[in-house]
Amino acid sequence: MVNAQKVTPAVSELRRPGPAAFGMLFLVGFTFGMMFVFNRLATTHGVPFIPYVFLQALGGALILLIVGGAQNHLPDLSTQSLRFYLVTGVFNFSLPFSILSLVAPKVPSGILSLGLMLIPLMIYALALGLGMDRFRWIRLTGLLLGFIGVLLVLLPKTSLPSPELAAWMGLGMLAPLCYALGTILMAWLHPPSTRSLTLGCGLLIASAVTMVPVMTVAGSWWFFNGPSDIGHWAVVGAIVNTAAIYVLVFEIIKRAGPVFFSTSNYIATLLGVGFGMMFFGDSLSIWIWAALLLMFTGLFFVNLTGPPQHQGK
Repeated sequence: MVNAQKVTPAVSELRRPGPAAFGMLFLVGFTFGMMFVFNRLATTHGVPFIPYVFLQALGGALILLIVGGAQNHLPDLSTQSLRFYLVTGVFNFSLPFSILSLVAPKVPSGILSLGLMLIPLMIYALALGLGMDRFRWIRLTGLLLGFIGVLLVLLPKTSLPSPELAAWMGLGMLAPLCYALGTILMAWLHPPSTRSLTLGCGLLIASAVTMVPVMTVAGSWWFFNGPSDIGHWAVVGAIVNTAAIYVLVFEIIKRAGPVFFSTSNYIATLLGVGFGMMFFGDSLSIWIWAALLLMFTGLFFVNLTGPPQHQGK
């Protein structure tokens, strides 16, 4: 999933969010939450995770190509555009989706969705370390609260259903780090277009291309093999869900700005926890609920004083 604090210098001067932006915010929160459900259903029903990520990117790109072609809006192929698609595709899709798909069968989806709340915290930490934002005590407090929340998930033996899941959960936390790093790089590269559909399409095409050598090296190939079952339908659902996610992300940022968009993590995390309980019977310990509270508080503090002041190239 992409979570941007700034995409272009012009994004900082935005209109007040309208009803359409609020509707899209809840819709993208829903799609992010469903992402964890599809990941778990697919990978626990025999779909290899590397081809699963590839098919999401390829299928989502084809959907957006058809829609864009019908509107005569196809991705730009300039050098700047291709660089943007490649970087955003790798860090905002290929790497994090591969990590989340690998971890999905091991960690309850509700717990794994907590990582979404770390994305704004990590973005600020990276921006601060790279000199792209100034130091603020209230944001440091937010980072520390988020960090403590992560420790409450990983350290207590009773926080996870099984203590050995801590290593898998730690691996899952690399996904939000990829999203955060991708966001920082987006601020430096600048998107080549203002059309959300073409940006999402270019990102998914680049993601699919980068997954081909990964599948080749791993020798992991799969294309709806065997009889149709829940895993197959989960892949189809994930493809449609992925296409919707990346159009909504760019459109919300264009309409209302990255800080407004970052609040989708609240919605996605709550839905991720709720979906985990609804579809998989997940139960959360007191440590997880405490971590959830700390992460919400930390996310609020980090976003309290406005977005980081990026200085793109």
